[in-house]
Amino acid sequence: MNGDKQEFYAESVHEAVSKASASLGISPEQLQYEVLDEGSSGFLGIGARDARIVVTAPISSITPSSESEAVVVPATSERAPDTSEVETPEVDVVPEDSGVLTDAPEGEAPVPEDAPEDLILAVDGFATELLEKMGFDATVDAYDAGEVIRVDIATAETGLLIGQKGETIDAIQYLLNVFVYKSRPFLKRITVDTEGYRQRRVEALQGMAHRTARRAQREKRPLNLPPMPAAERRVVHLYLKENPNVSTSSEGGEDDRRVVITPNY
Repeated sequence: MNGDKQEFYAESVHEAVSKASASLGISPEQLQYEVLDEGSSGFLGIGARDARIVVTAPISSITPSSESEAVVVPATSERAPDTSEVETPEVDVVPEDSGVLTDAPEGEAPVPEDAPEDLILAVDGFATELLEKMGFDATVDAYDAGEVIRVDIATAETGLLIGQKGETIDAIQYLLNVFVYKSRPFLKRITVDTEGYRQRRVEALQGMAHRTARRAQREKRPLNLPPMPAAERRVVHLYLKENPNVSTSSEGGEDDRRVVITPNY
């Protein structure tokens, strides 16, 4: 008996089957389905994703019941971790206008002491465990980079690791800093990178700041940049700090805070 394929998802395969059964009006025993993803609870809420099944529904049963809470989407075989409910914390705890740039120290900032071997091993171990719990097949390399402890991650799923607007990699970085220093004194920040993402992002922000500063001068009016987290706003502030033709400030609420570039008339 041929029919359309529909995808259902829920917290577990059992719940997804129950939803499909209620939606299509077919008993679970009569359902013809394939498990696309058994789902995962993630680790500390990061990387959690629903179980997903695809059901071959009889033609007479393809219209979902109006009382069902099932979510039906086009069938797909691609794996996509559900990060929609992951709250991304503010990653940089250094005051925004402090003049400190985590990945590129300015001037003659004092160099922190070398990180002990047990700290590096703790960072490497926790990062490896976290990524495994999130479902990533990745290689971790943690080392003392002078101003920071750097964690380089190599994976075939770079896009998923970075996440939308860097949300996933920033959340990983936040968790590393919180948990590694939970039971030991803070020494230096831990930064997480993959395939040079951080440096590319800094260069992109600097390019945007440069173009917007020239436009502000040309149009003789203040211009706003898009909302950014504190770490990215600081990149802009520091980049334009030595430009005598413009000044920068931050305006807006926490979720809508942005840099304003004002020409010096």
